[in-house]
Order: sequence, then structure tokens, then C-alpha cells
Amino acid sequence: MKSILKGGFLVAIEGIDGAGKTTIAALLAQYCGERGILCMLSKEPTGLSFGQQMRESAKSGRLSAEEELDFFLKDRIEHYRRAVKPALDQGAVVILDRYYWSTAAYQGARGLSPDEICDLNEAEVPKPDLVLLLDVAPEIGLSRIRSRGDTPNDFEKREALEISRKIFLYLVETKRNPSVRVEATRSLRESHYLALSEFQRGIVERIASQSLSPEGIIAVMELMGSEFGDVLRKSLK
Repeated sequence: MKSILKGGFLVAIEGIDGAGKTTIAALLAQYCGERGILCMLSKEPTGLSFGQQMRESAKSGRLSAEEELDFFLKDRIEHYRRAVKPALDQGAVVILDRYYWSTAAYQGARGLSPDEICDLNEAEVPKPDLVLLLDVAPEIGLSRIRSRGDTPNDFEKREALEISRKIFLYLVETKRNPSVRVEATRSLRESHYLALSEFQRGIVERIASQSLSPEGIIAVMELMGSEFGDVLRKSLK
């Protein structure tokens, strides 16, 4: 596997439950893997101690909003130190299925300030280089959850998802981080194409900022494939 970016590239896939985050994250990681690009795919909350406690609380009864925020932040910091930072230091593309926008959206839906939650997280972990917000209406998300045989938990009530979706859209509109809203009510193929295009564009912008030599650009184009090369050529004109 090869690194194509100094300092790596951190991508967060965000959206309400049922938006297709896990599938799109896996497809983007597959895209990198097929091209020999160093990549790490991970998910929050994690399977580490604090993350596991959060997952259990979703089934047995939710903690207070303040307790959830504390657990999510501790889980995220541990995840960053143990896995994300080492991967970024190696120049990997790191794809996260949820990051701190989800905390802002879901704990924000319980009355906490989304902006303050983002500030708190950004003091401890790096901002994403790109957020892909997969946007669907709550009724579609809930329908998808049920269609895969799952029962919505306390994080997935329709009223809460409505508020969470509005917070996600607010974060995109206020340009809290480099971000793109992806219409995820489309077919998986269309959603994947849209997400992949923005993913490529984000990496192009990072590559352009690193002032690669012509030889370096050619090497990246050969590694990433012809479809990426078209995006890169347009960006550098």
C-alpha cells in the first residue's frame, strides 16, 4: 500500500441513521484498496471501553446528554490516539463512519449546543479534511433500518432524527468544516458516485496544496486511476 498525501487525509461520513454511511464508507475504502492506496476504515462509537458503554446504553436506557457527551469525547480521544493519528502520520486516507458532527447532532437534539460540542471536540482531535453528509429524511432512514431487520433504538426516534438532521444541515450551511451534502435518497449506485466524486475532489485539493512536481502528479494519477486523473487535470488548469 502506498501513501499519496503528507499528513494523511481524514474523511468523516455523517448523517442520520439509515442514511447509508456504513455502506458508502466501505465502498470508498474499497476504492482506495483496489488502487493500492494506504487507507484505514473505522467507526464511532468504537468497540473500546467508552464506546462499548455507549452502545450498551442505547439498548438499556440512555444516559443524560452531558454523560453521553463525556463518553463520546473520551471514546473519540482514545480512538484518535490509538488508531487515527498513527494512520494519518503514515500518510493514510482515514475514513470514519461517524465523527464529532454526529455527537453535535444527536446530543444537540437533546438540548446541548452543537457549536459548543464542535468546539469541545476540535480542542482535542483534528478537524476532518472533508465531511460527506449523506442526507435523507427521517422516515426514509427509519424505513431502511426496519428493512434490514433492525429495531430503531433510543437514538433513532423520528422526532430526534428530525432535529438531528436539521443540525447536520446547519453544520454544512455554516461551513463548520469542509463539507458536502450528498443526496442519499437516490440509489446506492448514484449515492456512491456522488460521494466518490467529492472524495476525489477533496484529495485533489490537498494534493494541489502540496505543490507536487509534474512527476509526482503523474505518479499520483497512475496510482489513483484515469477517473481521478480527469478530476486532477481539471483542478490544475
